[in-house]
Amino acid sequence: RTRAERAANPGRQDADTMTGGADTGGSSKIVCTAMYQTTGLEEWKKHIRVWQIFERKYLTPYHEKGYHILFKPFVKAMHKSNIVKALGAHVAKHRTQDLKHIMFNSKPSWIGRIYRKILEPICYAVGKLWQ
Repeated sequence: RTRAERAANPGRQDADTMTGGADTGGSSKIVCTAMYQTTGLEEWKKHIRVWQIFERKYLTPYHEKGYHILFKPFVKAMHKSNIVKALGAHVAKHRTQDLKHIMFNSKPSWIGRIYRKILEPICYAVGKLWQ
């Protein structure tokens, strides 16, 4: 956020500060930030926290690197297209529900499980190749 935006709404945290983790060249949290800012999903702070916990417990740095390599162009498309934005929100919502099911034994999301089973190995492979 810009200095003016922070001054106008001091209680709102930046999405970057909510996602935590190491910064890799200023763009490491670009996807989380864009999802937070553009999808309109409620309670994104909680969603991002679930993703953080899952990432630390179950994923590798290769997953994160691949995720950012692959989804940086997707984020740009989200800013330009409501269809891409809706797709991103759909995937994020269902993946988050699947992560909650894994970590907290809450209600499962089978479509979230499918998204996760497809996307995580792809992210890992891309991160490994571009290490």
